Amino acid sequence: MKEIKTKADFEAEIKTGPARLILFYSGWCHFCSDFMPAFEKISAATPAAFIKICVDDLPEIESAFAVEVVPTVLFFKDGKLSNRLDGVLGRGISEEKMLAFSAACGVKTS
Repeated sequence: MKEIKTKADFEAEIKTGPARLILFYSGWCHFCSDFMPAFEKISAATPAAFIKICVDDLPEIESAFAVEVVPTVLFFKDGKLSNRLDGVLGRGISEEKMLAFSAACGVKTS
């Protein structure tokens, strides 16, 4: 799994592969901290398909994709946004929801 630090890296990354699941998170968000181990575990099967972006570092990308709640996971296929799993305000994202979302997007998780 890779962490994106610049807008240029983000743009290059979504264009390089057929499928990318990108986690938008924040360092101050305890729901993100609770979810991160599950995201990392799920990404172990296909680490190149999983990316994370700290919205504190790249707010322009957060705004461009209307990420209003963290954590949120966006699925890009062939460089285009195809699907999204928005975190629930005050609850985040469960491991089960992430597994179901990954499967629906056709990304291998085990």
